[in-house]
Amino acid sequence: MNVCKRLLVGCLLLGSLFAQGQRDPGKVDPDASAPAASAPSAAAQAALQQALQLAKACKGKRGDARTRALSAAARAFDEVASAFAGEPAVVARASWSAAELWRRHGSLVEAERRYLNAAQRDAERYAQRALLGAADMQRRTERSELAAETYGECIAVAPRSRRAHRARLWIGRMLLQDGAVDAAVERLQEAFREAPSPGASIEAADHLAKAWLAKGDLESAGYCIEHAADTVAAAEAAAEADGGDPAVADRLRRAYEAMTSRRALQRERDRVNGALDDAIRLDRHQRTRDDG
Repeated sequence: MNVCKRLLVGCLLLGSLFAQGQRDPGKVDPDASAPAASAPSAAAQAALQQALQLAKACKGKRGDARTRALSAAARAFDEVASAFAGEPAVVARASWSAAELWRRHGSLVEAERRYLNAAQRDAERYAQRALLGAADMQRRTERSELAAETYGECIAVAPRSRRAHRARLWIGRMLLQDGAVDAAVERLQEAFREAPSPGASIEAADHLAKAWLAKGDLESAGYCIEHAADTVAAAEAAAEADGGDPAVADRLRRAYEAMTSRRALQRERDRVNGALDDAIRLDRHQRTRDDG
């Protein structure tokens, strides 16, 4: 790696320590969403409680019984959203609950629609988490372009949040999966810079290292992994110096040890070194034969 490139990677590492096609009719515009009521009506509260009891009844069920229970509970929340359409806060809460149940049911498109409705009807409470949920459903149903756009909307709501971090990672991971390695590196570098916590920084470093490996840049991948190790070391030193709870450092250490990019980098280094060793042995064999 030349000096300029090394400096660029180094700046990314230091910075991380401190710190999208046509849409379908369900597109969310938080600025245009209807204001949510301050409190549900008594009738709405009673309807929500009835639906909630059906949702609780799903616990412990397996197989077909679980599928039927989830469907019944989700439909109950859908009915609440329809019956109390004049109460945006109720519609949003019911739509979110229905979305979560449809997701567990495996009806991902149904879940996506409810997530988007929750975000539309009560942006203040649901916009970012519901947009993230909708994007996850779009990704899982292999509509990557739409998912990337919705992840972008999620990021725009609160760019420094954990949900925004997750959205950035998924955009980069989708690009890498699609073979757009340069674009993936760029988006994962953004996630790396904007990571909202040391743990998020290690997570981003892991994905960014894998993107560098896909690009064939082992040195940059190594810098990402070194950054994660330095993050753990800094947390351990801070815990000792301040007499604080070592649980934070322990969580970061476990996150570092779980980085799959570490093993991937070692395998790639072994492959490169093995090829080099083979070349050396071949050269020696050729010289011996020529000398003979």
